[in-house]
Amino acid sequence: MKVIIIIWIDLTNAPHVHFFCQLIKEFEKKGIDYVLTYRESNYLRDLINFYGFAGKCIGKHGVNLKEKLIYYAERIIGLTELISNLNPILAIAKHSVELPRVAFGLNIPTIFVVDNEHATAQNKLTLPLVDTIIKPKATDEDRLKECGGKNFIDFAGTCEVANINARLKGYYPIDKSIKEKLNLDKDVVVMRPCPNSSYCNGHKDILPKIIKELKKRYDVDIVVFPRNNKQKYIYKHFDVVIPNNVDALSLIYHSDFMIGAGGTMNRESAILGIPTISCYPQDLLGVDKFLIEKDRMIHTTDIKEILYYFDENLGKRKKIAKFEDPIPKIFKLVCEYL
Repeated sequence: MKVIIIIWIDLTNAPHVHFFCQLIKEFEKKGIDYVLTYRESNYLRDLINFYGFAGKCIGKHGVNLKEKLIYYAERIIGLTELISNLNPILAIAKHSVELPRVAFGLNIPTIFVVDNEHATAQNKLTLPLVDTIIKPKATDEDRLKECGGKNFIDFAGTCEVANINARLKGYYPIDKSIKEKLNLDKDVVVMRPCPNSSYCNGHKDILPKIIKELKKRYDVDIVVFPRNNKQKYIYKHFDVVIPNNVDALSLIYHSDFMIGAGGTMNRESAILGIPTISCYPQDLLGVDKFLIEKDRMIHTTDIKEILYYFDENLGKRKKIAKFEDPIPKIFKLVCEYL
């Protein structure tokens, strides 16, 4: 008789699908049974379908504080109903707020991945409840301890290394024809607004001004990845490409420059060797400082500095960075639990 060992993985953000891909494939290779849950959020379901994974959608992502609180409570109930009937022996997530609460309540050990030491509210809700924390060495451990974190395992890289390896190692190959699919025949500049555009450069999103200045000086294709309908409405008035359900990692791989006010896409680009400017409007994460120290990207919100760096580095691609992928350590830890 086959012994079924259930690992529970919860995905709450689109990049988590890339991140956990290698781990899921290793489970499938070793015959380790798992259950995948996720919430309704931008592009998350699309990426799960993209990789061909089967998951259970429970709950959704709130926009304002009231919605976040209500949806949190609703998702806790939904996950508890499902997981209590499956009896997994281990729970794994990256920055999921709900998994630690449900796993703690059901007495399920937890492996938790954290790379944002500044997400204080989220960290206070989760870190005191988890058993083992996987984190980049560059992520400030003291700040995580202040939020209740303990039992840390470090790795010498960033989480985006796992995202990229999920594609470069053939689990789902890089799309070589992505530029043709989007009718891009010039140098490609990828842009990503920040989660809340009002934070950019103090009180406004500086990407529209950057686009205007680049359009004056260069004949390039600019591709913007808005985060919501409000941002889509703003950027559709510029002469830029706004793709729908596109393979963003393949596009970044084939791009010539990246300017982003967020985090994940900047770090993916920097690791791939694409010239990258972060105009992230808040305190930089340790992983961003790590990439800057490694000369993989710069950080500035000064338009003149951005234009100068762009002029000096457009198309000057570096080799892919050889930083540590955290997935082997996570899989080893899973095996120890099993």
